[in-house]
Amino acid sequence: MNAPGDIELRPGEPHDVEPIALLIERENHPRVGDREKIARRLEGLPSIVATEDGELVAFIHCRRMAPDIVELSNMVVAARLRRRGVGGAMVAAMEDRLHAEGFRAAVFVNSRLHAGTTDERVAAARAFWLARGYTIVFATAGTAVFAKVLGDG
Repeated sequence: MNAPGDIELRPGEPHDVEPIALLIERENHPRVGDREKIARRLEGLPSIVATEDGELVAFIHCRRMAPDIVELSNMVVAARLRRRGVGGAMVAAMEDRLHAEGFRAAVFVNSRLHAGTTDERVAAARAFWLARGYTIVFATAGTAVFAKVLGDG
């Protein structure tokens, strides 16, 4: 899996639960990393983590919505690495794995209504997903649902 610079991408593993929870807590105040939920997300479905010098610095995981559709349920990149291609590399790697495993579409929800979220972060996230080929399929005043067909659909 290709990533920028000294960043290494690999599939998420059970021992990543605690570092993922700590990354969530450090980067997404005041959200607490729900370790049981993270463990469930890492079981059985693709996930990608990014490491730098052995430290977990980013992740993306998903949950099944239907037999052929997943929700990319959480992605966090350490602030010092944002806008350096780490998130895009993780999403591309995740989409490849999902498609190889038979998934045909992915959705992602971006909401201004989460505690601690700012308009600036929401705008940056929405631009990120649109640049990767996702389409807004539904939106309210505070939340947008993005979707993308994977591979040949």
